[in-house]
Amino acid sequence: MVWVVEKKIFYHILDMGFESVGIPVRVKFEFDVQNGKFVSDSLSVESLYNQQAVVKRYPGVRMDSLDKEIQRTIQREIRNYLQNLGYISNNI
Repeated sequence: MVWVVEKKIFYHILDMGFESVGIPVRVKFEFDVQNGKFVSDSLSVESLYNQQAVVKRYPGVRMDSLDKEIQRTIQREIRNYLQNLGYISNNI
């Protein structure tokens, strides 16, 4: 059993119609690897981005919707990371 801790910065692309904005999201995620494979129920994720700056620049953005979109981006990027390292198969 190996416990892996990674810190990455992922970018969520927010399409405003008139421009696309890359929102940097600092992510720390931890997971367990056993026999070279990811243990699915071991993933722990913490994320941080500057919500105040997004709201100030784009006051029409709904934060609950943005938070859900950012969480989907984080999950996709973590899945890609795990696939690239061979911890999970590309079929998932």
